Amino acid sequence: MNEDQYISRINQLEKEIGYLHSLLDEAGITYRKEAKNIEDLSPDKNILFDDNQGARVRPLEITKHRIKFFRNLFNGRNDVYSLRYGKVNKKTGKHSYYTQCWYFWKDGLCPKRNNPKFSCGECRNPNYKELTDEVVYEHLRGKKEDASDVLGVYPLLLDETINFLVFDFDCHNDDVCGDDWANPDSEWMTEVNTFRKICEDNDVPVLVERSRSGKGAHFWIFFEKPIPASTARRFGTALLTKGAESVNMKKFTYYDRMLPAQDHIPINAKTGRSGLGNLIALPLQGLALQAGNSAFIDENWNAYPDQWECLKNVKRISKEIVEEKIKAWGADGLLDNMK
Repeated sequence: MNEDQYISRINQLEKEIGYLHSLLDEAGITYRKEAKNIEDLSPDKNILFDDNQGARVRPLEITKHRIKFFRNLFNGRNDVYSLRYGKVNKKTGKHSYYTQCWYFWKDGLCPKRNNPKFSCGECRNPNYKELTDEVVYEHLRGKKEDASDVLGVYPLLLDETINFLVFDFDCHNDDVCGDDWANPDSEWMTEVNTFRKICEDNDVPVLVERSRSGKGAHFWIFFEKPIPASTARRFGTALLTKGAESVNMKKFTYYDRMLPAQDHIPINAKTGRSGLGNLIALPLQGLALQAGNSAFIDENWNAYPDQWECLKNVKRISKEIVEEKIKAWGADGLLDNMK
């Protein structure tokens, strides 16, 4: 059998397994491994965890159709984007992301040329590059050894709506976290398992991504149509609060923030110009996928073999459902969610 035949056979077997699982579910027959404690689902304790995560993920076939699909799903601002900087920041010892600008480092146009400490956010005359299919292709392909093709997008649109909401379980404390916001220990995994259960218990469809560092996670929630960021974030706050109450948790220690982290377009106090808000690095980055990172994972922390199929089956939430959940959970609209 050649490679295509193997893949076809695997797809057939996965469909058969899914069908058999549905029959068992209908009959009320338990077949899943039940963990006695939520901690038992972490990779270091879970007997169902595959140690070779990179080998699980099938190579991505990157077609024009799939690029269009990817951009439609992870739809942030298209008039601006960021890329991971290939060199380590000398101050933090970590990599950063830089907004792509046609004027970057050009004499007479870029203030950083004569003042490296100048912040791009304070620039009065930026000329941002537009996001293109080619940039997305390079991200998915992931051929640059320094990972300078990793793409970051800005989810908060100009009309202050968003197409997706992300719960960030990466580390953002420069004093303790590793490169690419890696968590320093494994305790964060317990919180990820807990929040996954909270989403399931409250019928909130999510995709869980293992971050490119392999030591963090993102929860992605997608909406049927763009909804106000303020509404989406109230929904997120309500979900966190309701969920924490259901598991008697005072707070999520390793949960960092929701993205976007703003309800409204920020205004720079020095320039008076509109800002961009927080960026989020997109998943399925080719280089990280080789280690099973930047990939969507199941409840056993195993990367789905067919990442495209995983995205194809994603469920999107309507604005009506979001508003119903907020009302049902009695959200108080607080924006500082449990930190």
